[in-house]
Amino acid sequence: MNLDTQRVRDPVTAASTGAPARIGPNSLIQTVVAMREMLPESTGRAVLDGCGQAGLLLTSPQSMVEESRFVDLVTSLRRRVTADEALAVLERAGVLTGEYLLAHRIPGLARLALPRLPRRIALRVLMKAVAAHAWTFAGAGHFAWQPHRHGASLTLSDCPTSRGLAADAPACSYYQGCFETLLRTLIDPHISVRETRCAAQGADVCHFSAAWPAAAGAHLNPLQV
Repeated sequence: MNLDTQRVRDPVTAASTGAPARIGPNSLIQTVVAMREMLPESTGRAVLDGCGQAGLLLTSPQSMVEESRFVDLVTSLRRRVTADEALAVLERAGVLTGEYLLAHRIPGLARLALPRLPRRIALRVLMKAVAAHAWTFAGAGHFAWQPHRHGASLTLSDCPTSRGLAADAPACSYYQGCFETLLRTLIDPHISVRETRCAAQGADVCHFSAAWPAAAGAHLNPLQV
């Protein structure tokens, strides 16, 4: 995910080239960082050994990677820790990815201007930028969004973190954490993002609800509602 249009080249899709789908390197980098923070060293090493990516302990990718590497890493993580631990690690990785984007990929002018705009306008500007750069984080999937009265509905089809998974609860905490970090910093510090339906549960797409508190408008300047 990269919102700095000066640093992004026009995407060449897998469909047009026959090449494997690709995804931004932070999907790998920040998941490794999160594992180092939250799991025993031996567990983190076992996760990376299990997906053939032990090299991530020594070097980090600097460009787009094959999406399958992220899917394999997530799968290996889920095989070696509990479901709750995997969700927590992936959410932390998403938060770290969001923080990286804020620091390195979102232009300074946008970081200053968006929080000062009316929320609905700022949200529209940000979501259009996210959608334009979805090829950097969705892999083979497709991102879409729709505004609503208190925020927006976000969807991700063929989501890398739910692909091939059957679960009783939403599984895409990586994206939930990343979206919430961006939205809380750039739109409203009280906004929350929750995955409400997941392909791992049998839904057609993974659905995220991004909403600021309905009652908050009573305490804000009307321009910020």
